[in-house]
Amino acid sequence: MKVLLYVFVETENIGKVINALSEGGISGFFLMEYKGLSPQEWKGFLIDEDPEKAIKIVNDISRNAVMIGTVVSEKRGEIIKRYIKEKLSNCRYTIIEVPVENIEVNIVE
Repeated sequence: MKVLLYVFVETENIGKVINALSEGGISGFFLMEYKGLSPQEWKGFLIDEDPEKAIKIVNDISRNAVMIGTVVSEKRGEIIKRYIKEKLSNCRYTIIEVPVENIEVNIVE
C-alpha cells in the first residue's frame, strides 16, 4: 500500500528533511510554507474576535514552518522515518501518514 507522508518542520530544518527524504529514496515531493503554533504555545490562548487583530496576533506569535509531502510505499515510509529521526533528533517535527487508495497521473507532453 502507498501512503502520503507529511512532515511538518520549522523552516530552518527543511534541508535536513529533504536530505532524509532523498536518502530514503523518494522520487519527488511537494512543500508548502505556513505559520504554525504548537499545542504548548496555543494552550489557553484566546484572541480578539476582530479578524485583523486575530491575524496579526497569530502572525506575531507563530513560527515559520514547512509541510513536506511525498507518496511512498509503507516500507519506504518506515525507512524515511528512520532517516528523519536520525537527522532531526534535536529538532521539533511531526510526521503524519495517510493511506492512499488511488493515484491518477495525467502526463501531458
